[in-house]
Amino acid sequence: MQSRYTNLLIASAFAAGFIGCAGKPTNVTSIPNSADPAVEISRTEEMVNEARAKQMNVLSPDNFKSAERELEKAKDYQADKKSAEKILERVSYSRAWLQQGENKSDISKKTLGEITDARSGALKAGAPNLYSKEWKKLENRLENVTKDVENGSLTAAEKKGPDLVAAYRQIERDSVAKQHLGRAKSTIDDAQKDKAKDKAPKSLALAEGKYNQTMKLIAQDPRNTAAISRTAEDATREADHLAEVMSKVNAGNSEALVLQNERQQRMITNLRGENKSQEQELAQAGEQLEVAKQQEAELARQQALTQAADKIRRELRPNEAEVFTQDGKVMVRLKGLNFASGKSTLTPKNKALLQRVETALNDVPAAKIEVQGHTDSTGKAETNQRISEERAKSVQRQLIANGASSDKVDAIGLGDERPISNNGTAAGRAQNRRIDLVIEPTIQE
Repeated sequence: MQSRYTNLLIASAFAAGFIGCAGKPTNVTSIPNSADPAVEISRTEEMVNEARAKQMNVLSPDNFKSAERELEKAKDYQADKKSAEKILERVSYSRAWLQQGENKSDISKKTLGEITDARSGALKAGAPNLYSKEWKKLENRLENVTKDVENGSLTAAEKKGPDLVAAYRQIERDSVAKQHLGRAKSTIDDAQKDKAKDKAPKSLALAEGKYNQTMKLIAQDPRNTAAISRTAEDATREADHLAEVMSKVNAGNSEALVLQNERQQRMITNLRGENKSQEQELAQAGEQLEVAKQQEAELARQQALTQAADKIRRELRPNEAEVFTQDGKVMVRLKGLNFASGKSTLTPKNKALLQRVETALNDVPAAKIEVQGHTDSTGKAETNQRISEERAKSVQRQLIANGASSDKVDAIGLGDERPISNNGTAAGRAQNRRIDLVIEPTIQE
């Protein structure tokens, strides 16, 4: 690794050349005096923030600091209300330092590739917060190395680079372990201090085994977050269990008795779970049976309804009535019962038809019969409504006279609201002047 690392440094150095960071920046691009200083300062602040996000402050610290210094001067000039020319000059210097820093960062990235990768992993693991003192020391060591690299000296990088990589890798592993296993370690340490090795050796061994398994995963690959999280959860769970066992042992129980009681509790819980599962299956079967019963009852109702319609249909001729089922009821449309326009009087022919209707209904026990009167659209709506009610009541009285129970027969007028044919023709209007019987049969459940 040492040889490969050295070769990488030498190749990068020859490719980039050795240019230090001193005095004014090179390749300064002037900003037109017509530009708005406030806008240019704001834009440069964004550029500085982007550079920091790319770790320029670490990879090319001198250039980055120079860029920040020139930007602050520009802000001071602005506050002192100096000329736009002077302000924009400082802004252009800041941008030039950033450009120079970007070039140097590229050199450092190539030269210090392993270090930056190791540092990035430690950052993601939360090392700056979890190990702040150690992190600051590492950052100071890295800054010294990167300064040497950007100034063209590879000696420090060559000597200290491998150690820095190892240090960043280790602090990454330590941070991952602390983040995922902090609680488990603290719990196990407390148990060990409380002589868990003597009081609860089995529980301690299980907790330590899960903990060591997770530590091994972290040592192999601290960035395998999914696997580490899973095993860390197991380790924390076993550590918590150890604490529970220790609490019961300290209360006067033996570990063997505590573990035996836990096994019994698990057996009871499993049995309860099985019973609950069986109860759920039975409940589900009961629900399915209830649905089947409801479906069967609905089928029986539909069959009874169809049979009732068939019985009525057999007693009446097609030109006298149209019989069908609708919305759980039997509809009898009395085609042979016609009224003159504007009239509600029943003719002898109409009465004879209603007698046959009553005879047909004798075979179909009805819970309710609704007589609906309808008119054509000729005339005013109020008049049509009145006539439809009178026609319905005429039929109601005749059905009762023929033997229908008065408390089961209702009459309602619907005017011209529900035509079944075209009111634009004489034949259509005649069909719309009609009586519909809506029969609700008594169906045995």
